[in-house]
Amino acid sequence: MNTTITTTKKAGITMSDIQWDEFGASEFVKFANKGDSVNGKITNIRVGQDFNGNPCPVLDIDTGNGSRTVTAGQANLKSQIVQLRPSVGDTITITYDRDEKAEKGMKKVFAIKVDSNTAPF
Repeated sequence: MNTTITTTKKAGITMSDIQWDEFGASEFVKFANKGDSVNGKITNIRVGQDFNGNPCPVLDIDTGNGSRTVTAGQANLKSQIVQLRPSVGDTITITYDRDEKAEKGMKKVFAIKVDSNTAPF
């Protein structure tokens, strides 16, 4: 297969520098309903952006039934992931547990478990 690549520069990144294999056919986890959960082995951790353009962790998780991607942009999810500091190879379970009052309405609260020799807790 012959592919023509046009190199452009955007935001300091040369498009030819992008590792396109990192954007596999994963499904994003939405956590729409209380009890929604994802469990599996972390295969990749990278920096993404939340809805406000702020950096946040993005986890690729092998569930055994395919790859799923979690963008940890919501405040509670992000703070817990940062505190737990999971590593590639760790097994993680993330569950949308409940809603709580927040300054600007309601926020989702997550229950997170990391099975690892490297997690601080």
